[in-house]
Amino acid sequence: MKNELPLFLRPFFWDVDFQMLSIDKSSYFIISRLMEHGDEDAMIFLLKNYSKNEMANVLNKSRSISRRSRNFWRILLDLKGELCAPKQYPTPYGIYS
Repeated sequence: MKNELPLFLRPFFWDVDFQMLSIDKSSYFIISRLMEHGDEDAMIFLLKNYSKNEMANVLNKSRSISRRSRNFWRILLDLKGELCAPKQYPTPYGIYS
């Protein structure tokens, strides 16, 4: 089935039923997860299967993408302007984002 994710992406979706994910119907979740946790193969998958606009939309709205990953994708996609602030995590050393 064309809408299924390739098996090499399974490790990035450890907490959900992998077989229920759809490239089209689960696009926001898939893009967000792979932008934050993906490797080089996941990046190639994203670039082949989703448009720059789809990825920019997720990057602008998702709060689960770290500042570091956000900056990487911002440069890669050549995006300008302000993006959504990443989620911040309190630590004993201050706030981490």
